[in-house]
Amino acid sequence: MWLVPQYALLGLAEAFNAIGQMEFYYSELPKSMSSVAMAVFMVSNAFSGLVGSVLVNVVDLVTSEGGSVSWLSSDINEGHVDYYYWLLGLLNLLNFFYFLICCRFHKRFTLST
Repeated sequence: MWLVPQYALLGLAEAFNAIGQMEFYYSELPKSMSSVAMAVFMVSNAFSGLVGSVLVNVVDLVTSEGGSVSWLSSDINEGHVDYYYWLLGLLNLLNFFYFLICCRFHKRFTLST
């Protein structure tokens, strides 16, 4: 029950993100590319699911080396799920900085054309 607010907020964020991305694609790309943009959007969603699965497997494998208890142990009292969420927070912060860089370059390209 401790994670219900976080997952509810995450679900809302993903829904608003999807709507924002679709609106961005429709407003910035020509009408003839709308189906291609939606296909790329769906492929990127599928790819992100695969990356998430690989991330869980890598974290479990790396943190359980040497006989230590994995961060994602099935016994929640022995594992360190909090470390995993700190890692996800760091990755999201890096993603935010990447987003800011993309926004800056997008403005430059649209002003010059």
